[in-house]
Amino acid sequence: MVDWFRKRKGEVPKEAAGAPANGGEPADGFTQAGVREALRDVRDPEIGRDLVSLNMIRDIKIEASSVTVGVALTTAGCPLKHRITQDVKDRLMMIDGVEHVEVDFGVMTDSDRQNLMTSLHGGPSELAPAFKDESKTRIIAVVSGKGGVGKSTVAVNLAAALDRAGKSVEILDADVHGSSIPVMLGATEKPNVVGGVIFPIESRSGLKFISMGNFVSEGQAIIWRAPIVNKALTQLMRDVYWDEPDFIIVDMPPGTGDVALTVAQMIPKAEALVVTTPQADAARVAVKAGKMAVQAHLKVAGVVENMGYAECPCCGEQLKIFGGDGGDRVAGELGSKVLGRIPILPDASGEPGNALFAEGTAPARAFDEIAASLAQTKVRRRIKVL
Repeated sequence: MVDWFRKRKGEVPKEAAGAPANGGEPADGFTQAGVREALRDVRDPEIGRDLVSLNMIRDIKIEASSVTVGVALTTAGCPLKHRITQDVKDRLMMIDGVEHVEVDFGVMTDSDRQNLMTSLHGGPSELAPAFKDESKTRIIAVVSGKGGVGKSTVAVNLAAALDRAGKSVEILDADVHGSSIPVMLGATEKPNVVGGVIFPIESRSGLKFISMGNFVSEGQAIIWRAPIVNKALTQLMRDVYWDEPDFIIVDMPPGTGDVALTVAQMIPKAEALVVTTPQADAARVAVKAGKMAVQAHLKVAGVVENMGYAECPCCGEQLKIFGGDGGDRVAGELGSKVLGRIPILPDASGEPGNALFAEGTAPARAFDEIAASLAQTKVRRRIKVL
């Protein structure tokens, strides 16, 4: 934990530290100012920003070798209270002379909470900052022409690969009728809502996501007409707190329907990642999805060929059990390139919570290459028409 805090802030061990900061006050000095400065390393797990800048630190008391820190939570029933407690203790125990840490929780007033939410999220009718043109966040919309090609599997494993590469990443499950991300990541609980702002759920693997599947009971069918679906998707892009990560992966519904058009209209900076399988029929409809993105003025980031081959367990030879060259066909039609071909593993598990390929396996390595390729491409700057 100590190394994690230092790595995140770019600190060096105390014995290697140079001149003190803050006008002569060491960053980890055993004073109220030193404790407060150290708490800038502790982040709220949901919001992703430090407790000091969020005005959550309300009181610091020092008695001998003990420190008591008052923390104002956004809600009394904060589900991550224990994690905040542990992070505060771990960070403050790094200060020379601190032997005991207590965390005293309180709750923000309605006014404080509303001011915080407004500063984080803007007005209720605004698109979340991460989706705006000026944001650093890249939006990767994972699209396919038909279901059953492993689009959601590509979405979650690409997110995991970007996370392994040191990028901050969150997932938006826009496949409203066929939400599968909660089950795939093993996190089906309802999200926390504060002051009308919805906070993404963090899965056991550390990936943050939001999905309509977390708002309905497991197995319940969502029977909505297109206008309601579009309104729900719009709310997910406006009412959810997206912490402007490096990437937001959007798991799109298959085909070229209303949801795809809504995303294209609301997030014109989004980039389409087209998923196909090797078969000619899958490639044919994947081209349609890619061309829809082009017609909506979205950039095609590349093509992923899922289930491209299987490795023979005896000799390691690549067996193209589905035949075809779907990935190359789609890339050629769209003037793009194949970023990766994902192999099939005979022992791949489809059980809830086991959708991520283990690091070091052939599929995980393929996703690492795709993530590296995406991270190296430059973000397209839109030209505003006056």
